[in-house]
Amino acid sequence: MRVPSFVGMRVVDRLRDRSGPIIEDQVDVFMTWLVPVAAADGWRERMPGIAVLRAGDHLAVPPADWTGGPWAGGATPRWLIRPAGTCLTAPADLRAALEKVLPRPRAHDV
Repeated sequence: MRVPSFVGMRVVDRLRDRSGPIIEDQVDVFMTWLVPVAAADGWRERMPGIAVLRAGDHLAVPPADWTGGPWAGGATPRWLIRPAGTCLTAPADLRAALEKVLPRPRAHDV
């Protein structure tokens, strides 16, 4: 599940220690959380601005020690939160954090 970095930092602040590892691309300015397969199906329709990766999509996964990023002489992408233990974020926690930080869709006048 991928979001723009400005949204992602707010999500990190809400999740705190409940977040799993996060891949950050400082050049393309997005963050990616890993969740179980199909756990985020349907989120895109309810949460504008997020991207749900599906079968056939590509995800660049850096080695576990890549944490510096291009502005610190490292590579992009990098780990904002390194893998340790589980590499997945609980979908319910991530969704709740996203719902708090993303703008709510407005009802359209018919």
